Amino acid sequence: MKKFALVTLASFMFSAFTSQAEVKDDSTKSGKLTISGYADVYYQYNLNNPSFVSPTTSAGYGNPPISQNPGRIFDVKNNQFSLGLVQTKFAYTTDRSEVVLDLAYGPNAALGNFGNLYGTDVNIKQAYMSYMFTDKLNVTVGQFGTHVGYELIDAPLNYNYSLSYLFGNGPFYHTGAKASYAFSDKVGLMAGVVNGWDGMYDFNGTKSAIAQLFVSPTDGFNIYINYIGGDEKNGWSFPTLGNPNAPISGTKNVSHLFDLTTTYQITDAFKLGVNAAYGFGNNLKIDAAESDGYSKASWGGAALYADYRFSEFFGLGLRAEHFEDKDAVRYIGATLGGCTVNEFTLTGDLRFMDGHFNLKPEFRIDVANVNDDFGGTYKGYVKDPGNPDKAKATNVQPTIGMAAIYAF
Repeated sequence: MKKFALVTLASFMFSAFTSQAEVKDDSTKSGKLTISGYADVYYQYNLNNPSFVSPTTSAGYGNPPISQNPGRIFDVKNNQFSLGLVQTKFAYTTDRSEVVLDLAYGPNAALGNFGNLYGTDVNIKQAYMSYMFTDKLNVTVGQFGTHVGYELIDAPLNYNYSLSYLFGNGPFYHTGAKASYAFSDKVGLMAGVVNGWDGMYDFNGTKSAIAQLFVSPTDGFNIYINYIGGDEKNGWSFPTLGNPNAPISGTKNVSHLFDLTTTYQITDAFKLGVNAAYGFGNNLKIDAAESDGYSKASWGGAALYADYRFSEFFGLGLRAEHFEDKDAVRYIGATLGGCTVNEFTLTGDLRFMDGHFNLKPEFRIDVANVNDDFGGTYKGYVKDPGNPDKAKATNVQPTIGMAAIYAF
């Protein structure tokens, strides 16, 4: 992987030097500074009435225990009015360059803060610079959001408020360098070298490779084939030992993740989307059968999205998803145990102020089965766990809620 990193960086430099004839000098042109951002707040009620637990993020230290939704990504608080995330984004652009500083604050920033700024809710979500060496070649260096997945951390950019298991159990961001080349408006390619998954810094001196192939067969139909792979995990984002406080590194911790994302805008009102992912690799595990202490592990799933806007004011979005983490190497598996989970989410979208202010009522059902050590399964949730007379196992977790999002 080190050799790959050197070869890829060398190719970036070669592309830049060989393209000098096409580069326009824009050093004397003035740029434009834009400031944007958003804030979101949500309330959610879990019909299973889960137990109160001590907060596990930096945001929770010193706070009283709260009721949480097991396995969820950002919408974790039950029966609470909760701040989600506050974002402020500064972007300075010229004809051929861009510098971005994207800051986030709040509980969701802390939950997505793997290996970023420790012990704080402030998250450097993105901080990068990019330059168009030609009309087709763009190079970006710094920290940037992941290319993997259908959804984004930014609540205003997703139709559903709650995040899918596919996105929540994949990477959120990368730090490194990447180059994108647009062969046409129908085909594009990106490749790069990064420190790994969700890490501002490198944990073991190796690097991961990232890549994306973009194809648009027809107007409104976009296909993205994504990849990340390398020997670079950290214990906050990739809890292979069930211990999120210790980095995981070593030459046998190589993993690969392939991701397919498609969107098809069938009409102005109706949009379909598909996301599928499969990851695999060698992972250090305490109970590994292999004599060297390593075992094979895999995870993945698929999701279907269908959004329909009945009017400028009102729309509905449906997500149906299947996700498997039977080896308990991702967040959901570390939370519930090695499991298979399905989820169905119906989200309304009420738009005010030309879409700057949105209300999103949402109903979601998670269905989880957890694998035991003998090849069987058991129900993944407990209903009324705080009441010994009523508590019982269930594989269904239904929630209802409302989110308010203001973007500027």
